[in-house]
Amino acid sequence: MANLNIRTPRFYVDRINYILNRGRTISQSCEIQATSTSNNIVGLKTGSEVSDLIDMRPLNQATFNTSATPTTQADTVVTRFDFAFGSYVTNFVAILNHNMTSADAKFSIGYGSEEQVETIGFTGGTVVTPSVKLNGAESSNIVTPQSDGHTLVTFNSAGSSDWGIQFQGSNGGNFDETNDLKIGCILIGELYDMPHSPDLSVKRSIEFDKQKIQESLGGQRFSTMSSFGKGYASDQSKSPFHDYTSNGARGLYGGRMSYDMKFSFLNSTDVMPDDYSSFNDNSVVDDLWNATHGRHTPFIFTQDGTSTSESDYLFARFGQDSLQMNQVAQDMFDVSMKIEEEF
Repeated sequence: MANLNIRTPRFYVDRINYILNRGRTISQSCEIQATSTSNNIVGLKTGSEVSDLIDMRPLNQATFNTSATPTTQADTVVTRFDFAFGSYVTNFVAILNHNMTSADAKFSIGYGSEEQVETIGFTGGTVVTPSVKLNGAESSNIVTPQSDGHTLVTFNSAGSSDWGIQFQGSNGGNFDETNDLKIGCILIGELYDMPHSPDLSVKRSIEFDKQKIQESLGGQRFSTMSSFGKGYASDQSKSPFHDYTSNGARGLYGGRMSYDMKFSFLNSTDVMPDDYSSFNDNSVVDDLWNATHGRHTPFIFTQDGTSTSESDYLFARFGQDSLQMNQVAQDMFDVSMKIEEEF
């Protein structure tokens, strides 16, 4: 959307970090198959950990040993995500700060039993048909990113507890012989569309909050800046969500973007679940506030849920500790929220 015009916002909320925050361990929640030449599987490179893939730190990339030998270049990266039980709705995957174009990689998404999602090709399971929102082209249920960076796909909702993402080479079935596959962070979970657009009094801010200004006795001012905003290590490692490979860090808009929004006259069914003791009821409290534990867990936000432009997306978190729900009529509430960009 031109000029970041505000329409109906959408949130993409990760489910893995929710269950990690509720007591599941990393080994229970995410598994990456180790390199096995007999099974045609290639795993993480020495120095990378499974936690690197789900730590919500996109600039901390996990590296896979895909370029090591002609054998590993033809193998498959197999990942599995375990939600513990199947009632959680899943309908999106985001892969942030990847180098899939440089590494000649493509991916597919599937669900089923543990055995099915750990079998190359999801044999016996279900392979989803993704719709690409950002950076990629889909063919025969396989997504091939069009550039290094960030890829976001949606698909029809399903409620399986075991999900898998499998990466294979896109160059005649082979990964690149020089560039190992690198991934900064994976989010998999449920998207939430606000019931309608926010009030017209939306406040958008861009803040340079990492500056320290000191003033001398003579009145001269000196400034130090620890960060100008988004990070850029190389064309293959950069903060979400802008495609700025042509000019490196010089091509970045600086500062931290935030939104202060108020949604008036939301129906009570859109604010609170029907039963506060059960989940899976589409509402702000269920799908957003509880799923992120308030401002604890980052998410992906766009001010226009229909947008396919990277500049409309933020890797963000809530900027408030409490969610205020003010009743303005019978079964109608006003809800305010602040969204702050993460780097």
